[in-house]
This record gives sequence, structure tokens and C-alpha cells, in this order.
Amino acid sequence: MTPSPTSSSASASSRVRLSLAKKAFFGLTVTAGFFLIIEGLLALLGVAALTDTSDPFVGFSNQIPLLERSQDDAGNVVVRTAANKLVWFNDQQFPVTKPANTRRVFCLGGSTTFGRPYADSTSFCGWLREFLVVADDSTTWEVINAGGVSYASYRVAAVMEELSQYDPDIFIIYSAQNEFLERRTYAGMFEQSDVNRAVTSALSRTRTWSLLKQTLARKLDDTDPQTPTGPVETLPGEVDEMLNHTVGPADYQRDKDWHDKVLHHYEVNLQRMVTIAHQSGAKLVFVTPASNEKDCSPFKSQLRSDLQDDDVERFNTLYDQALAAIKRDETKVALTRLAETKSIDDQYASVDYLIGKCLWKEGETNQAAEAFKRALNHDVCPLRAPDAFVAKIHAVATANEVPLVDFERHLRQLCQQEHGHSVLGDEYFLDHVHPTIDTHRRLALWIIDDLQSDDLIGGPLIGGKPISEPTIEDVTRRVRGRIDATTQGVALRNLAKVLHWAGKFDEAEPRARDALGILRDDPESLLVLADCLRHTGRDQQAIQQYERLMQTAPTYVRAYLPYGELLFDRENYAESQNYLSMAVMGLPIGSPQQIRAQYFLGVSYLMSGEYAQASEILDQVNKDYPGDASTLFFLAQSKAAIGDADTAILLYQEALKLAPDDLGINRNLGLLLLKQKRPAEAIEYFESAVRLAPDSDAEKLNLEIARQLSQ
Repeated sequence: MTPSPTSSSASASSRVRLSLAKKAFFGLTVTAGFFLIIEGLLALLGVAALTDTSDPFVGFSNQIPLLERSQDDAGNVVVRTAANKLVWFNDQQFPVTKPANTRRVFCLGGSTTFGRPYADSTSFCGWLREFLVVADDSTTWEVINAGGVSYASYRVAAVMEELSQYDPDIFIIYSAQNEFLERRTYAGMFEQSDVNRAVTSALSRTRTWSLLKQTLARKLDDTDPQTPTGPVETLPGEVDEMLNHTVGPADYQRDKDWHDKVLHHYEVNLQRMVTIAHQSGAKLVFVTPASNEKDCSPFKSQLRSDLQDDDVERFNTLYDQALAAIKRDETKVALTRLAETKSIDDQYASVDYLIGKCLWKEGETNQAAEAFKRALNHDVCPLRAPDAFVAKIHAVATANEVPLVDFERHLRQLCQQEHGHSVLGDEYFLDHVHPTIDTHRRLALWIIDDLQSDDLIGGPLIGGKPISEPTIEDVTRRVRGRIDATTQGVALRNLAKVLHWAGKFDEAEPRARDALGILRDDPESLLVLADCLRHTGRDQQAIQQYERLMQTAPTYVRAYLPYGELLFDRENYAESQNYLSMAVMGLPIGSPQQIRAQYFLGVSYLMSGEYAQASEILDQVNKDYPGDASTLFFLAQSKAAIGDADTAILLYQEALKLAPDDLGINRNLGLLLLKQKRPAEAIEYFESAVRLAPDSDAEKLNLEIARQLSQ
């Protein structure tokens, strides 16, 4: 029987569909098998997944958790901070199953919760761990420090969500200082969709992905090497912070709309924390942030974008006059000039800070406090929580009946008792927001007071307090006795380096001195201290510190360049050449620092009349770092001095292409042409010099001579 065309067509269609399905199935199977083979081979070769040692999603992916399961020495199942998170978190460990009669407290937040610049043991979490035991011994306390460096509310809420599965009793949240930092640093992470982030984070857990990333990185390094951007000044060994990131104050702009959005997101995340605590059956406690107002200058000040050029020039003139008056100790004159800037722009943070400093010096404490507060709120790079964020914590806590530990209020009251004013400063902080060890201790005690007042912990009251003074003293001695002095000194040194990197030399200096009080003659601390002294106009004191450094660590290569530059600036060319020469020999060949050392060495020889040496060295700088007008300018001078006028003229002309409005280049080229009896050619450059310096009689005279000789 012959099949009908219709049935034959249907049968063929069925076979085609089956064939395509099989092809797809076998294709996926082969691909998956090949991928598994590749993963196995890479494992044998020792290639690790990216997530084994780092978190490429810096806490934004829930597929890369904070905690991982393991076994302790007794064979119990515990969770511990994952190795790839130890860059941001303290190493913490606790049993998966909470033991009977145990209360589990999770402390969350940013670097203050972490305990920066130190660590967990002297953070308020560490102090809580010690004090809760004596405040309420009716239960066993587990206090876990889950503070993440540079973490703000978005990632804090994500960590809290992960921790909620581990039977929490109390969440204590100290989070408000990093809101702008997180939003600016990780803008790209916020823009990614959840699906995109989930897929990419899953891939990042494979060895194949790790190999591809490493290969691509090497390929980019080989084919597109970074060209030095110039002999820039760097502090050796500086901590990669902002704080711990590459984003810096330059990345922040004066933008009220963006600030309002960040505040809104902060409120959303606080509400999210309330929900997480409620769903997990745990109590939630918020802690208001406190900041250094009196002894921390704003990280960035910025004028209004709509100001006219004349207004900007007038503002800068008044501001410079105020700074000069402050240096002369003429406080009232400075206040007058600063007040005048207010008519141009009343939200320039540094103006308010300087007003606060001047008023403080005059004894006007209350007015100074208001000025310091304005400076904090107008900081364009707000690494201290503005008032609006503190108010938002109060509002969310009140609306949701969440207990609130008002750290700022407690600290102001203490400051009033101890110092007769309530303006917070270096008495309680190591930098802009990180409390001293003793301030952390006090915060822990205030938290316990408030927890007991809210019936969140038990224990008897002794003299109206959960813990007696003798017991507090005993615990304090015990904790302080466990502090490793060297570790503390290194932490202070690192803090000094961070502040130095941020350009806050007045604030970096005392931390460097603190470090030296522990790490006597530590080279890095001496280098930071010397450089801070130099940047604050105390060259002679800086030289003394450099001399101390050279005596105790004569082979400390990192100091040669900055010390050589300081001596160069002081016109001590002979001695500067010694250190600059050692910098050239000791620094990595071709590095920006070595090129910079060569540059200053060459110019130093030029200034001391050793033209042949200057020419040779600056020739090399020009080869290593081409297209720099200042190098060409000084190289041209050295060539002219050794009689190579033709080359000098070409170098001056090349420099002018890069800097056509440079007075020195125009003048020198005109004079050299005049010396070579080419006055007609010199006229053009003298005319430019007169245009650039219309009030200079010397420039006018040069032009007149060239015109007369060319006739």
C-alpha cells in the first residue's frame, strides 16, 4: 500500500523534529562533558577559581557568601569567615547549631564595626564580647563581628540576610558612614541586573573563567602597556584606600539630587533590615554614628558650577588672603575674609571648617560647633554621615519601634563632662570616623546600658548600672593586656598613610607620631611624618626627620627621591644630587619614580652649572618620558649651555607646541635666537612674552632690542 502524501509529510516532519531535539541534547551533553574535562585538567594543573582567594563581586552577589562551613578541632560543624572575604572582614567562627542557653549577637556595619584601624578584639564588638559575660551571666553569649570594611547599608543588609539563617537573637547595626562611598565606588554593580550578576558570579566560581581572566589580563598588559602619566609624586607603600578603593575625592561632585537619592536608598535599606530581623525572630538595635567634627577637614570642597569667572577669581583671592592671615595668626582678619567668601558661595565646606577653627581659637565654642557641622554637611566627598542620615536612623527606629543607641548623644555628653564642650574631635577619634580603643569600649558599655533598659538582656543592676566600676576596670586591663604593641603600631602607620594619601597632612602627622611612639625609628612612619611636615611648610623639621631616617635606615630607597626633592627645593643642589643619584640607581628602571628622580637630578646639575651632566641625564628623561614641556625646556637650556644652539632651538620649539603660553620658553627661545644673530625670528617669541606679561619692562625691552637689530 502506497502511503498518502499527507501521511508521508507528517512522518518526515516528525523525524526532522526528533533529529533536531537529539542534536540539541547531544550538543549540550558534549559541551558539558568538554567543560567538565577542562575543569578537571585545570584542577590537576593547580588553577584555582577566582572565588577561592577573592570576591570579584565585593559582596554584591549572594552566590559568594560571607561564611562557609567547616569542622573545628573537635569535629563540630562550624561556619567561618570565607577566605575570600578576609580582605574586608574579621576571621570569625561559631557553631552551625546554636548550643542550649546561648544568645547569639551579630554586629554589622562598616569599618568602625570591623574595628579599623585595629581589629575585632578592640572594636565595640570585641568589648561587648567581654562585657556581656559579666553584665548577664545567666546565659552564654556569642558575639560575632560581621563588620565589613567600606560596607554600607546595601551590602550590610545582604550580609544580615545571610546571617539570619543562623538563629540570631540580636542584630546590632552601626551603618551610615559609607553610603556615598559604596554608591560611587560600585556604581557599576548597582547598574547590573540581578540575572546578569547571578550568571557572572556563577561563572566566576569556575577554573575556566579564572584562566580566561588571567590570560586576558596578561594579553592586555603585553599589548597595551600603561604609559607613565608623568613623574608623579607617590608615597611608597601607600594603602590602596578610599578607603581601600581606587575611587578618590576627585570622583565626587556637588550634586544635591544624587545626595537625595543616596539618602532614599539608605532609608530603604534600613527598612529592609527591620524586615529581615522581624522575619528571623531576632531583636534589632540601631546605633547612631558619630564623627570627628573639630579635627577633620572636609575631604573635598567645590564651588557652585554656575559662578562667573570673576566671582571664582574673587573667591580664590579672598580664600588665599584668609589662609595667609591664618598663617600670620591674624584670626580676626581671616574671619572677615572668610565671611566675604560666603556672599559668593555659602556652601564651600573648607570655608566653614576654617571659620570653625578660627572661632575655636577665639573661644567662641558654640559658633565654632555650628561651623564645623556645616563643613561636615557640605563636604562634597561625604565620608562622615551628614545630619540627614543621622535623622533618618532616628526616624526609621521610631517608626518601627526599634531600640536606638544614640552614640552621638552619649559621646557629646561625655565630651561636655570631660572637656567642657560637646564638639567631637581627636579626643575620641583616630581619624574622620574611627573611634579610639577607649571610645569603642565606652560604646560597648552604652550599648549594654541601653540593651538592659530595653529588657533585651538580663542581669542585676549594681549602683544603677549593669556592670560595676571595679569589674569594668578588670575587663579593661585584661583586654588591653592582650593588645600586641607591634600590631597596634603598624595599624597606626597604615592609618597615617591613608590620611597622607588623601592629602590630609595635618591629620596624618599625629598618627605617624603615634606609630613612631610604638615602632621606634620605623622607616615608613618617618617617611610619612617627614613628608607631612614638608607639605605643611615646615621644611627644616622635615629635613630633621629625613636625617633621622637616613641615620637609622640608610638603605631605605623609598626616602631618597622625596628627600632629594626637598633639598632641591631648598636649592641645596650638591646634597640633593647625592640622594637623587641613589634614587635613580635604587628605584625600578623605567618606573615613574625613577624617571622623576632622573628629571630632578638633571635639573639639579643644570642649576649648579654642570651642563654636560645635565644634558646627558635630561636626554634620557626625554627618551623615557617624551612629550613633556618642562623636560624639553630644561634640556634646551643644557644644550644651549654646552654650545649646541641648533638642538636647543629645536627643543624650545617642540616645547612651545606643548605649552604655547609658557612665558619662560618664549623668552628663552627669543634670547637664544638673538644670541645667534637671528633677531627677526626672535621677535615672534618676544611678542608672545609681552602678551603673557604685559606689565614686564624686561619683556618689552627684549622685544624692542630684537626689532631694532632686525632693521
